Amino acid sequence: MNSSLVHQVSLLWEGSDGTRASVISQRSPLDAIQSWKDVDRLMPPKRQLETALLLDDNTYVPLPFCDLAWILPDRTGVLVIFKPGSYTRSDGSDVFACPNNAAIFNADASLRCQVRFSDAPERSASYVVGLPFTRTKTHKELPIGRRGEPIDPPIVQFGVLIGTKEHPPESFFVLDTETGELTDDLFRVPY
Repeated sequence: MNSSLVHQVSLLWEGSDGTRASVISQRSPLDAIQSWKDVDRLMPPKRQLETALLLDDNTYVPLPFCDLAWILPDRTGVLVIFKPGSYTRSDGSDVFACPNNAAIFNADASLRCQVRFSDAPERSASYVVGLPFTRTKTHKELPIGRRGEPIDPPIVQFGVLIGTKEHPPESFFVLDTETGELTDDLFRVPY
């Protein structure tokens, strides 16, 4: 595996006339609206051709799919949440089908692990929804929401939004980015 860290994620798009535009989807020096202006100018219908990683050492690493990728907090790889039909085998079946429709790829584009629940087969009705999050714990938690002693260094947690097929997304689960396990250190989405 390349030891260089992920600097940016790039999406390559093509218009119907063959004109191409690239947008940096993460860590862009431009704001999101400015980043997408070149893609918006492409002649419809547009299609995404490639997702790639740009590493700190200026290496360009294409990924084997065309989906949005989120840089992990330690920048050693990316999390990808696949929509049904977006990354398929030659027979048309999904490589990462629901309920385990997410994976972590290393900075060299190799697969690190598939995202899955760490326990409980009853969770098979759940699926990863498409929204990662990062939160930093700076203090120990005491009963009744009081803050405890500071944690040094702070704990950075990375996770994803989870929902069931019958209900809207409702819970954030913490993701172990080394093993791909989703754990119960969760909190609910208020309605």
